Amino acid sequence: MLVLTSLLPVVLILAPPVLGLPRYEVSGGQVVARSLASKVVIPAGTPAEKVSLGRLSKQVGSNMPGYTVGHFRSERGELAVYGNGSRTGLLFGTQPPTFLTPADPETLLIVWKKGDAATFRPRGVPLRENIWPLLLLLPLSLAVGSLLISRPRLSYEIHGDTLTVKTRASSTDFLRQSTKASVTSDPLGVRLFGTGMPGYHTGTFSTRLGNVQAAASSARPEQALLLEHAGKRYYLTPSDPAAVEAWFGG
Repeated sequence: MLVLTSLLPVVLILAPPVLGLPRYEVSGGQVVARSLASKVVIPAGTPAEKVSLGRLSKQVGSNMPGYTVGHFRSERGELAVYGNGSRTGLLFGTQPPTFLTPADPETLLIVWKKGDAATFRPRGVPLRENIWPLLLLLPLSLAVGSLLISRPRLSYEIHGDTLTVKTRASSTDFLRQSTKASVTSDPLGVRLFGTGMPGYHTGTFSTRLGNVQAAASSARPEQALLLEHAGKRYYLTPSDPAAVEAWFGG
């Protein structure tokens, strides 16, 4: 899910032209304007006029070249826009008014008033205007997606009399004879230095008992293992903290 979220900006750029959006479907005396996330139905007999707007200020939605959809402010007040960024189009007297930018507005009006059926779209935008946002967002999205796919892991391994804790950046050995262990139900507090992401919390964190060096898979586990070693306190989250505490001798 996190990977899909990181790629969402790329999807939003590619999806409208692939799906043919925005689109205006005329049938049975009404116009249905569609976008990726919404639609508006314009009934028969709704007042309509050709207009040229001076400005469109986005309140919510998209103002990408070729896909200008959402709620915008204009000199006509708030508008529901389903267009390609053009300021010239058809304004329908819905609530709020709906602004469309079909490539052939005259034909759309004729088909609509006759009660015939046809589908219309805005005039296409040159590829070079659509490709620049994609080129800017693609490396970032791929980098975030790669980071999430290769999310670092923690490991706790016991070999002989040594517990070895490995993170992405370090490996620490805890000798059984020189380490004091206890179990706590206190969560990690504020991250002072290090990394905090789902399933991976490393670095210096505060707790009710003071600062700890964390190598934990959760910031709020039911139980965690505290180790005191070489003058520092460590916060770990093995699957069975009590069993590891007993292995250290309680």
